[in-house]
Amino acid sequence: MSKPRFRLPTPPAPAPSLEAFMLFPLAAVAPQSPEQAAAQRALYEWAFAEAQAVVRPSILERDLLSVWN
Repeated sequence: MSKPRFRLPTPPAPAPSLEAFMLFPLAAVAPQSPEQAAAQRALYEWAFAEAQAVVRPSILERDLLSVWN
């Protein structure tokens, strides 16, 4: 079987929307230790990576030029 003749370029990573985040004043945040701040940052980074994976196009959307019969 031959290789696919055409390949779609990988789409660029979607930029986060400004509507996805809200402004929160720093004065409203309780004081944190450096360990708590690192854990919170890791949690936000994980959530952001999960959100990027959700908005990534599916394999069918990325491979529209190939034949799937």
